Amino acid sequence: MSPMKDTTLRNAEQLGRSIRLKRLEKDLSQIALAAQLGVERKWVIHLEAGNPKAELGLVLKALDALNLQASLSDEDRTAPGKGDRHTPSRLDEVFRQLQRPRRK
Repeated sequence: MSPMKDTTLRNAEQLGRSIRLKRLEKDLSQIALAAQLGVERKWVIHLEAGNPKAELGLVLKALDALNLQASLSDEDRTAPGKGDRHTPSRLDEVFRQLQRPRRK
């Protein structure tokens, strides 16, 4: 099976399919993935089916277990005719705030 390529996901079903494909690519059973995550196989089944209510922390843990990386992007980053120049968004500011050391 060929390695997965970067994919833009638009919904929970697409995320679930991607997780399933990567799990199969790594030759992991649903039971084995569930054991790594500390959940029941049923949770993995629901995740792969596109459960939109899956706990975010567990979804991120599943991505990590499968060596998948999630990223966010602002689809409206460039204005027409501006090339690839990045226009900062509110999301950029949130990430900057999260990266600053907290004061005690």
